[in-house]
Amino acid sequence: TERVEQESTLSDPKLSFGQFIEEVQTRTGPQERRIGLSQAFPWPGKLSAKADLATRRAEAAWEQVEEERLRVARRIEEAFHEYAFLASELNITTELLGLVQGLEPVVQGRIRSGAGQEDLLRLQVEIGRLEDDVASITQRRSALSARLADAMNLPLRGAERMLPLPQLSAPTPSTRNTSALVEQALASSPRIAVLERRLEAARSAENLTKYKRRPEFSARVDYIDTGDALIAGTPGSGDDPLFAGLSVSLPVWTSSYSAAEREARHSVRAARARLEDARSTLNADITDEVYRIDDSQRRLVLYRESLVPRAREALQLTTAAYRTGSASVLDLLDSERALLEFELSYWRACREYLQGEARLTELLGGAAQ
Repeated sequence: TERVEQESTLSDPKLSFGQFIEEVQTRTGPQERRIGLSQAFPWPGKLSAKADLATRRAEAAWEQVEEERLRVARRIEEAFHEYAFLASELNITTELLGLVQGLEPVVQGRIRSGAGQEDLLRLQVEIGRLEDDVASITQRRSALSARLADAMNLPLRGAERMLPLPQLSAPTPSTRNTSALVEQALASSPRIAVLERRLEAARSAENLTKYKRRPEFSARVDYIDTGDALIAGTPGSGDDPLFAGLSVSLPVWTSSYSAAEREARHSVRAARARLEDARSTLNADITDEVYRIDDSQRRLVLYRESLVPRAREALQLTTAAYRTGSASVLDLLDSERALLEFELSYWRACREYLQGEARLTELLGGAAQ
């Protein structure tokens, strides 16, 4: 915005000074030195056209600031939900590990009663697998913490300064109208606004090229310092004359002006094409994002209301049956793995839903969905 004032201001006036090496003798006295002041003036309307171009570019730059702000917000939300999913993954895996470890005394009791060691070996293998999962998740925490800290520009150093684990919240599902969201995005997206301002700037630049064919003016005033006349009593002796002049540029290189005008027209067409392309891309991105969110919403409802409760109930029944000897350890491990997978799938769907909302908010220019 500071460039608007610079572009709409006249160029600096010029002060000139000249000393005659050999004085010019005139009837009224010798001319000794000359002092001049000149000011250039563009064709009327050129300065306002330059200011308009600078204004359009400033508006495009401001929309870029808004676009970057939304990009930062989206990065933070995506990193936060990824980090929160890691916390849920760690809690679920740790909980199931404790559950499986609690069965080990039961299996050992059966062995003491004469049963084979196959169940114990299978159980220990499953415990080792879950312990490895817990270790892997714990090790991945430092990387996700660093990513979130980077998105928020937090100066964290070292694994001992990791961010605390957040809790992943379960979203509230809602319905969306894709066509309405596209219309909303076209009106509020900073990316579209940037390209619209750039198209306006290209048109302003095209308008500015017509002034290349207009002459520019320069007004000049000179003061000539004159000494006394050689003959005393000469009328006007020592009078200092003033000189006023006006110069006009001659725009005669018409081929270059035509080239500038063609270039400006090409720039307008290119800016218009980029805007139309961005609108088409925005439509496709929003349609794709709404599909992803709706799919995540469908899956999280399915897991929350059907699969997870049934898998938890099945694990409880299988655990009780195993304690009474009516179920094998393989049945128990299958139930445990099913519950682990369904719970992780539920929170994964929650993460994808929330990350999709963050990306959709960016596409909509931060407006309410």
